[in-house]
Amino acid sequence: MSPQPFRTPSDESLAPPRQASEAELLRAIASGSEPAFEELRARHRRAVRSVCRAVAGSEREDCEQEVFARIWGKAALFDPARGSASAWLLTLARRTALNQLAARRPPTPVDQEPVAGAVEPNGVDAFWLETALQRLSEQERAVIELAYYVDLSDSAIARRLRVPLGSVKSWKRRGLNRLATLLEEEPP
Repeated sequence: MSPQPFRTPSDESLAPPRQASEAELLRAIASGSEPAFEELRARHRRAVRSVCRAVAGSEREDCEQEVFARIWGKAALFDPARGSASAWLLTLARRTALNQLAARRPPTPVDQEPVAGAVEPNGVDAFWLETALQRLSEQERAVIELAYYVDLSDSAIARRLRVPLGSVKSWKRRGLNRLATLLEEEPP
């Protein structure tokens, strides 16, 4: 994070209201609001932790820190016309975790590459993720699994499921929002 001037008690008016939407918080973060950042972090800490634990494993803490550092630096890139803030945050968390995982691994020889390019979560993390996925609708679960386990684009998912692209995007957005909520319910 870039250094911010010390705020005095009279600056409390700069703090976002607790009922501010994630999109409003991201706009405030893009303007350098630390209170908005702390509010967003408090709301999404558990969901980010779950994604990092599922993908990065033992490097979970470093992953979480990197995710929130990226949120701070990239908040201005969030476009509400392209999807929900929760989906953007979880996608950023997943991509960050996958990047960290890839950086730690030695390159796989071409003849030994896995068929599916997805990273499978292990143990307890897989249990929580699978439990949350089972609570989604069939369409939402299918789209999320194809996007994140098979690593298909929205267009490829629409072709595979033989549904309109808009349906895929809607199911994915709703599913990711619900998944974020469900993962936050997970016990610590």
